[in-house]
Amino acid sequence: MSSRRKKGFQIDGFVLTEHRNYNQSLNYDELASRYNAIVLRGIEVETDIGHVLVYGAGPAFFETFDLSDISLPYEDVFRVAWDSGGIAVGAHAGRPRIGALEHVDERNVALSGVSILETLNGGSNDFENARAHELASNKNIREVGGSDSHFVSTLGACLTRFQGEVSNISELVGILRSSSSQFIPLKLEETLPGADIPESRPSSEQLIPHTSGQGELGGEELEYDRSVVGKEIFGGKLEVTSDAITKYCDAIDETNPIYVDSDFAKTGPYAGIIAPPGILQTAQVESPPDPNVKFGTTQFMAGSHQEYLLPIRPGDTLDAYVKVKEVYEKTGRSGRMVFIVRQTRWANQFGENVALLETSMVIRQIQ
Repeated sequence: MSSRRKKGFQIDGFVLTEHRNYNQSLNYDELASRYNAIVLRGIEVETDIGHVLVYGAGPAFFETFDLSDISLPYEDVFRVAWDSGGIAVGAHAGRPRIGALEHVDERNVALSGVSILETLNGGSNDFENARAHELASNKNIREVGGSDSHFVSTLGACLTRFQGEVSNISELVGILRSSSSQFIPLKLEETLPGADIPESRPSSEQLIPHTSGQGELGGEELEYDRSVVGKEIFGGKLEVTSDAITKYCDAIDETNPIYVDSDFAKTGPYAGIIAPPGILQTAQVESPPDPNVKFGTTQFMAGSHQEYLLPIRPGDTLDAYVKVKEVYEKTGRSGRMVFIVRQTRWANQFGENVALLETSMVIRQIQ
C-alpha cells in the first residue's frame, strides 16, 4: 500500500478475506498501525452460486455453517449473515461457475436475498466484469469492487470508494447494509487525483467474449480427489537435541544468543536455549495424499505461510502431521489457475501444536 500511495493512488485499507477458514483469534491491529492502514477481516465461502464474501457476521454464522463445505446454500448464507449482524456479497460475479452470473443464466437462480455483488474484480477480465455489472443492473443489486489479490503486487487493482468513514468492520457493514449509503467500484488508476471516473464502462456487447480461463461458460468442473482434502496423516518425526541446534546454527551462521549462548539464554524470555524455527526444515516429512488435480501442464511454488506457536527446545520430540488443506481456483489476466495448499502441523511430546507450515503450489495451463 505504501508504494501505491507514493505513486499518488488513494487507498486507505483492505479487507483480508480468508478462504473457507476463519480464525476468530487473529488480530491485525498492530500491522495496520505500523503501515497506517485499515486492515479488516472477512471470509470467503463457497456456495451453490459460487464464492461469497462475508463481513461482520456474528457467532450464529459460524455455528450454522461448515466453512469447508464447497456447496453451502447461498440463500441461507446471505440470510444468516444478515440476521447475525453482518453482510454477504457475491464475489467476482461475472466469472464462470464461481460467480453468480452463470447460475442465473443457466439455472434461473433468482438471487434471493442478494443485495450486493462484486462487479469490478481485479482477477476478472473486462468482459467478465462487464457482464457482472449488467447482471447487477438488471437485478437492481448494488455493486462493489475488490482486488481479489493473492499477491502483494495486485493489492488494490480494483476497490470501492465509500462516502462516509470506514475505519472498522462495523462501519463497513453498516454502510453496506444501509440502503441510503453511497459507494462505487473503481479501478486503482481512477483513484489518482483528478482522474476521470467513467459514467459508464464498455458493455459486454462492445467487448470480445472471453473468460479468464475458468473454462468456457458452462464448462467442466475442476476434477480432483476431494476425499483427500483435510485428511491429516502422520508425516514424520524430529528429535531436537542441543547438538542438532548447534550444528544447525553453525550451518546457517546464526549468532542470535537465544539460540547459541546458553548463559545468555537462561536470562532470556525462554529461560534457556531454544532452536531457530527453521530447524523444522531439516526434517524429512512425507507428502500428504495427492489430490490428483486433472488440470494444467505447469506447476510451481506460489508462496508459503509459516506460523510458530511455541518455542522448540532441546529434548523436544516433534511429530509432523500433513494434509492438503484446500484446493481452489481463481482466474486472472494470465488465465485459469488452480492452487493446492499443503499444511504440516508440528506437535511436541505434550501434544501441543508448535508450528503450522503451509506451502501453496499453483498449476497453470501453458500452451
